[in-house]
Parts: sequence; structure tokens; C-alpha cells
Amino acid sequence: MKGLPSKMAAVVLTGHGGLDKLVYCEDFPVPDPTPGEVLIEVAACGLNNTDVWVRQGAYGTDENPDAVASWRRNASQETLTFPRVQGTDSVGTIVGTGSDVSAERLGERVMVDFSIYNDDGDSLADIDYIGHGRDGGFAEYLVVPDENAHVVDNDLTDAELATFCCAYLTGEHMLDRAQVQAGERVLITGASGGVGSGLIQLCRARGAIPYAITSKAKLEAIKALGAEAVGQVQQRLVVR
Repeated sequence: MKGLPSKMAAVVLTGHGGLDKLVYCEDFPVPDPTPGEVLIEVAACGLNNTDVWVRQGAYGTDENPDAVASWRRNASQETLTFPRVQGTDSVGTIVGTGSDVSAERLGERVMVDFSIYNDDGDSLADIDYIGHGRDGGFAEYLVVPDENAHVVDNDLTDAELATFCCAYLTGEHMLDRAQVQAGERVLITGASGGVGSGLIQLCRARGAIPYAITSKAKLEAIKALGAEAVGQVQQRLVVR
């Protein structure tokens, strides 16, 4: 696109295996947005367990748990091809738009919803994600569907925002599927992890009441996040 480089730095996954399968290069093509897409200059991209397990091929299959397989697990539904730029949890600025996307989006600071929705359902069998089925944010630029780029306007740094995407979206999907309503109580185990700590705040945002379980060292921190009460791991709890 006009005014933008044709090549970029990227970390490229070349196959399943160890860290040797990740190759840093400085001449990877900058993608062009097609209709319905935007080009983002990446400011930060988080690393989560899915990136690691996909690289390792650690998901197995129903027939063979030890088989080398990526997130989709079923070879007939595989969307991962190599080379692939991973990176799901991306934050950056829109610097290019597809032909049918408003140029008013240029300059927006955005967080990327990494999910690729293939239909209107919420089954994981029908969802792929950016960094797996298409290139992600371990690069200077990435292209995503226009609807996946959400404007953010706050004082958090780019690096801080890049810790939200996978954990908080996972937590929000959990609450949606459980149809959690205002006033209901929710018990959150592993509350100090990314998803758990996000769930505490997301419960409060919808008016639900979060109760949490965590380790002794993190009791006060989890209470400060908004948990109604916090129990310690392996502590006998009675809820009345």
C-alpha cells in the first residue's frame, strides 16, 4: 500500500517442533488487505499457551492422543499451513483498509478479536483463529477482518492490552455459554491465572458475584480484583 514498506520483520513458524522451528526474518511480505479487511501495524502481541502447543503439535487426536496435531486436531479440517506467522493477542494501529472499508478507520488504535467465525454457532469445531488459520501478530503488520478490529481508548499500554485478548475473550465466552445473569454467584477456580482473573472482572461487569479460589500467596491480590470472597486451594469450603 502507498507509503508502507513491502517487506517486514516477522517470526515465522516453519513446522511442528521445538524453538528451532521459529525463524526470524526481515523480508517477509507485508500483507495487503482485501475487501472487508484492515491492515494493522502491530504495537504488541502476547504469547499464550495455544501458540506453544500448536508449534509443538501437542494437541493429539481422538484416535491417538500422542499424535502430532494442531488445534483443529482432525486432519480433514486442518487449516494450519507452513510457513505461518503465529500470534493471536494483537494490539496496534490501523494503517490500511480494504476497498470497501471506510478510510475513517485509519489511525484507530485497536485490539484484535482473534476468532475466525465460520458460521453463527459457538462450537469450537467451527471456529478457527488468527495465528493458526491465517497469519497473526508476531510481525510488524497483520491483516484481519474489519469486524475483528475493535477500537480501544484507555490509558493501558500496548503491552498491557496484549495480555487481554485470549484470556478475557475465553472468559466472556464461558459466561455467555453458562448464561450467567446479574445477581448470580460464580465460583472461579484458578482465579489468579489470565482467564480466572479476567472472569472476576467480567462477572462484576455484568452484575454477577464472583467467588474465587487461589493460592495463599495471592489471596489479597484476588480480593482486590473484585472477588466477593476468596478461598485457599485445598481449603474446605462451605457455601450457604
